[in-house]
Amino acid sequence: MKIPADKMNTGVNCMIDMKIIGENIRRQRKQQLLTIEQLAERAGITDNFLGKIERGEGMPSLPTLDSIACALHVTMDSLKGDGQSTPEYRFIQSMMELNQLSPEKRERFLDFVSTNLQYFR
Repeated sequence: MKIPADKMNTGVNCMIDMKIIGENIRRQRKQQLLTIEQLAERAGITDNFLGKIERGEGMPSLPTLDSIACALHVTMDSLKGDGQSTPEYRFIQSMMELNQLSPEKRERFLDFVSTNLQYFR
């Protein structure tokens, strides 16, 4: 379901694609091994409504989307599919920040990563 901006009284020419938001919510929920019931309870909504949102059939309010994002520990941008929330984008941003550290701090950070990388293999 797409909502034209003029129907939302924002004055901005944009479209909200509830199908994409729903797919992103479902993907995040499954990645975190949560049932629809568990996520709905965490977000303070019914599992029936969450199912409709995931299918792109329900129109949640912004506070409800925020509750879902908080329950999933993700940003609202990641739910709407903003490219800046992708792991690749965050990795590049982190590398840019790393380059701004002093040489000593950068070396300490890289030592820390090298030491702990084994736990992620």
